[in-house]
Amino acid sequence: MIQIDEDWLATILCGLEDAIKYNDGLRNSQTVKDVEDIEEWLLQLFQCKEYLKDQIDHLPHLKQKLAKYLQ
Repeated sequence: MIQIDEDWLATILCGLEDAIKYNDGLRNSQTVKDVEDIEEWLLQLFQCKEYLKDQIDHLPHLKQKLAKYLQ
């Protein structure tokens, strides 16, 4: 069962999506010396987002409320 205040879930999902986009861009930039660190961080961000999506899937009222953030 999810232990995060429902009012924060949209903010958290948006923050995760922004972090994924930013770090993906950073990974593809020529300024990064250690791409593996960025890729590991991206994997953790993806896993966190998938975990939240899985938890939300079990709560129909939240799934409907947050549908636009669950892409």
